[in-house]
Amino acid sequence: MVSITSVSNGASFQPGFASATWVSILGSNLAPTTRTWQGGDFVNGLLPTSLSGVSVTINGLAAYVEYISATQINVLAPDDLTAGSIQVQVTAPLGKSNSFTAQKQQYAPAFFTYGGAYVAAQHANYTPVGNLSTLGTAARPGETILIYGTGFGPTNPPSPSAQLVTAPAILANSVQITIGGQAASVTFAGLVGAGLYQLNVTVPNIPNGDATVQAQIGGVQTQTGVLVTVQQ
Repeated sequence: MVSITSVSNGASFQPGFASATWVSILGSNLAPTTRTWQGGDFVNGLLPTSLSGVSVTINGLAAYVEYISATQINVLAPDDLTAGSIQVQVTAPLGKSNSFTAQKQQYAPAFFTYGGAYVAAQHANYTPVGNLSTLGTAARPGETILIYGTGFGPTNPPSPSAQLVTAPAILANSVQITIGGQAASVTFAGLVGAGLYQLNVTVPNIPNGDATVQAQIGGVQTQTGVLVTVQQ
């Protein structure tokens, strides 16, 4: 029996997602194999809606399937203005799953993280921003770092979720970011890949150590407890 047990934001793993947001679906018997999308799965620049006979609908619309396994599927939510309670369903070779009720929002910003704690970020030269126990070097006050997330909402001009992102698309709405409780200047905020948002942020003058990182857009905040290591 194909069964969904949870649907969550693919970055925060908390309830709630928006269009163009990565979504993680957990359950059992979801797929007959384990694989991610490959180059051959893209046709005419469009993202695949099925991998190895596994597809997903969100509010009745086809989602874009990036990863499948027996217990987890990762999909990109399709463009849809609907907000509120919607239904998610998996169709697999073993049959259709239960119809799972999930929450869809206009904005569902969330940071990708390393190990659930440290924000996924890079220096301007694309080397990783790390901490004392990982590869990479800490961020410096005054430095502009690149932070990555999902669920930050529409872009201007619009970038259809069905298509590969071939050029950065700027967010249609402003985003506010704090690091260590202080406002951080945002020099770029936009979509740079399928469901992948990049925020170029200047680190404020704050003390050395682990600092909390928070973003807000459309009145919705990213998950709490996300850190970046700062070192003079």
